[in-house]
Amino acid sequence: MPRHHFTTLALGIVLALHGAPDALAQDAASDAAPKAAATDLGQVVVTGSRIKRSEVEGAEPVVVISAQQIQQEGFLTVYDVLNTLNQQGGIEADTKYGSHTPNASPVSLRDLGPGRTLLLVNGHRVADYPQPYAGESNFANYSSIPSAAVERIEILTGGASAIYGSDAVAGVINVILKKGYEGNQVRLRGGTATEGGRDVVDLSWVGGTSGDRWNLTYALQWTRRDPLSVGERPKMDDQDDESYSNWTAQARKYGFNSYTGLTLLDADSNQRLAPPSGTCARFGGQFVDSQRLSYDYNSDTLTNLGGYCGMAHDYADWLAASGGDSGSAYLYGTFDFDNGMQAWSTLSVNKSTGYWTYDPPYVYLGPFHDTGTDRNLYAIRQLTRYESGGWKNLANTTKELSWDLSAGLKGTLADRFDWEIALGRARYTTDEYVRTVDTQKATAYFLGPQLGSTADGTPIYDLNEERWYQPLSGAQYNDLAVKAHNRADSWVNQASANITGELFQGWAGPIKFAAVGEVAKQGYRLDPDPCANTCYPLDVVDYGGGERLRYSGGIEFDVPLLSSLNASLAARHDRYGDYKSYSGDLGSAIGKQSDTTWSAGLEWRPLSTLLLRGSLATSFRAPDMHYVLGEPSSTQQTVIDQYRCIQQGYYLTGGCSAENADVYYLMQVNRRGTPDLESEHGRSATAGFVWDIADGLSLTVDYYKIRLQDMIKDINRDEILTAEAGCRTGLTTAGGLWVNPGGAEYCARIVSRVTRDAAGRVVDIEQGPINIAQMQVSGVDASLKYRVNTARWGNFSVGLDYNNLISYREQTYRTDDYKNLRDQKIRSKLRGSVHWENGGPLDLTVYAKRFGSTQAVNWGTCARFDDGYQPSPSDECLVTDSANPHFGDSSSRYFGRVGPAVYWNLTAGYRITPKMKVNLYVNNVLNTTGYDNKERYYGYQFYNTTLYDAIGREVAAEYVFDF
Repeated sequence: MPRHHFTTLALGIVLALHGAPDALAQDAASDAAPKAAATDLGQVVVTGSRIKRSEVEGAEPVVVISAQQIQQEGFLTVYDVLNTLNQQGGIEADTKYGSHTPNASPVSLRDLGPGRTLLLVNGHRVADYPQPYAGESNFANYSSIPSAAVERIEILTGGASAIYGSDAVAGVINVILKKGYEGNQVRLRGGTATEGGRDVVDLSWVGGTSGDRWNLTYALQWTRRDPLSVGERPKMDDQDDESYSNWTAQARKYGFNSYTGLTLLDADSNQRLAPPSGTCARFGGQFVDSQRLSYDYNSDTLTNLGGYCGMAHDYADWLAASGGDSGSAYLYGTFDFDNGMQAWSTLSVNKSTGYWTYDPPYVYLGPFHDTGTDRNLYAIRQLTRYESGGWKNLANTTKELSWDLSAGLKGTLADRFDWEIALGRARYTTDEYVRTVDTQKATAYFLGPQLGSTADGTPIYDLNEERWYQPLSGAQYNDLAVKAHNRADSWVNQASANITGELFQGWAGPIKFAAVGEVAKQGYRLDPDPCANTCYPLDVVDYGGGERLRYSGGIEFDVPLLSSLNASLAARHDRYGDYKSYSGDLGSAIGKQSDTTWSAGLEWRPLSTLLLRGSLATSFRAPDMHYVLGEPSSTQQTVIDQYRCIQQGYYLTGGCSAENADVYYLMQVNRRGTPDLESEHGRSATAGFVWDIADGLSLTVDYYKIRLQDMIKDINRDEILTAEAGCRTGLTTAGGLWVNPGGAEYCARIVSRVTRDAAGRVVDIEQGPINIAQMQVSGVDASLKYRVNTARWGNFSVGLDYNNLISYREQTYRTDDYKNLRDQKIRSKLRGSVHWENGGPLDLTVYAKRFGSTQAVNWGTCARFDDGYQPSPSDECLVTDSANPHFGDSSSRYFGRVGPAVYWNLTAGYRITPKMKVNLYVNNVLNTTGYDNKERYYGYQFYNTTLYDAIGREVAAEYVFDF
């Protein structure tokens, strides 16, 4: 092993030891037994190793969350509790406009992205979520796991590819479901949010039965959690709910222009044609009479561009928090043969329906020439909740069905080795129904038949104003607002065989080993609506599909070096190949990814109460299937052609802007996979200690560092156009010299992504994934667990965990700065709970979570003057426009932060009889919400969605019955 690796381990242990006095905690289960009793658990397999061991704590830190802890801390679902982990990073919010996966719940350990955290259920891989995260990559969905069936969750935070293969870069989450359950338990929970909406009902039944040679465990769960629309939170449903510090000069002087609800727009003059008096009032209070105002700050003149029906509450029908219905079933059974061999099988099924929306469907017609007004017009009209008959009739729907079936045999060989073989198949299907407007039907209903064309080709119609200015009936709404249907499937077939046991007696104890072999075939298919962006507009359309094979083999050793010193070693080889693309034009271009990874760990117990530990590991992530097999998914976008701007010399006179139609025009933007991507390669190190300070009191501190090379990231349209212009001219649109980050090969790839016509105009841009340079994250995790029993005050269990982010670095190209982006992230997190019981009928749990502050959304911008004018940071906040009333004045740069955010949960339980109990849950006791912490935020949501949400305080009651 290279010398610098040992240096890293030593430094990490020193850092961890020095950090002990200030460290707080990472708990396993809030009511877990003290560390001193851990050796009494017998030999078990802990996530991070396939070798059975008697010690729960090993060379690598593993966080354990029990089912009891999930319930005591007030969480309803697996994802609810995982999202509170200190190791969980930022993810795309389900409320984000244009989200590709609004009904899914990904986890991103160490903020490295959902695809770099491996999800296992009972130690086996699951099928990917069928739709790609952010339209780019495959990932696992944690909301499909029934919480009623969960026994515990084990989280390994670090590279684990040497044990589990691809994707285990940031860590592994192993959800272990119940086995060998005896008896039956029914739980019924109902609740709501005190701010309104978000009603929830959860019903579960868990049970088990057994015979002399067999055992069966089963679980059923049904959950309904209402989605929350922004209209149910009046403090965030309109533009004027934004922080006043962000109001422009026009907004401060004349108010905001309401979003368009209904208008006729003159295509030539940009003037609105005012609707007849009383029109806006017909739409159930959702439209208000508005005037479109345009303010010229320099001249202090206001132009009225005409009347229209504006939205009374601009964001009322958008999504604040997703919700829906979910039903799950789980079975696990075993049968013991006479020869000591055991057969097992498990089946889990989840069926759910999610409701969500962003900007509700619009009618958008034009340009056309209207015979009634003798003008060229655009007709724009939002379909409303009033017309649809309710928010769910306005919303989109995602229907999901997933199932996972596996079976195996296990036994003992030569009384020394435990072996197991397993086969499994899993499938995940989503049917997404997105409400949009059928363009042909809307044209026929509002405009009637085409009456010809003008000399320049503009179609001629006679607008039916009576229909245009009247609300639709329910039947008319259902006819125009069609449901586009996007279907997606993913699946995995897999087989594995492993053996583990003691090889021989070493000089300091038995040398143990484990070996594993796996083969798997996985695939996915995206089938978007064939009429998408042809018959009707659709914001998110993804294409792609294919299959690939994976072959893997690994071996692991546990070697006692001394009575107090233990080493663990592991190595694994994975090969991905035999790709098949459903488009038929990519398979031959895809190479075979082949990666070998290793890991090594040390455990030193100089005292019976002290463990010093450290680990080094390599990891990898093979390019996921959508990165490779994604087919062109297209949209039309208006973009600045930077090469043409430089070529024409416009950049010298400031002409590279939206004001110059010669360089700012509509072009096709495609996103496709890249067949020749290389695997991502990671290296991680951990070092720390576990100290059993006293009976029931333990402290754990671990330093971690993860470095990722050749990270895969999508390069977007603006990066491509900037690089293309630089490759062709050596310049930027600012007039400076462009720096080539990758030489001739890089430029050849970039230029190939832009297609131009004979006139030199861009026809289309091909976005897609590339291997970027590197990224790195490091920090310290600490945990404190304390359990004390008192004769007078009862029994207390305390668990605290703390994370401090030391660095977060990302470098797209080697020529880029490799600076620490820690200040852009949440720098510290604290999580903990206290559980109390006294042997009587009452028990209490208090849970708390603290997120440290992070950069405000407009960090680095210039503060506005009192009248709302905002200087540009590129001019160092100095007003350089001589026509501006503030010419020569300057303001300060804003470097503010938002947060911290603190949440409290309270759970109280009362046992009525030995078989009956009631629980009361109050989550977010202090009613912390995002919209009350929106300073410096603007636009839809108004707040940092990583720190806050819009739900507020929730209360629930639960009845538990054992029989």
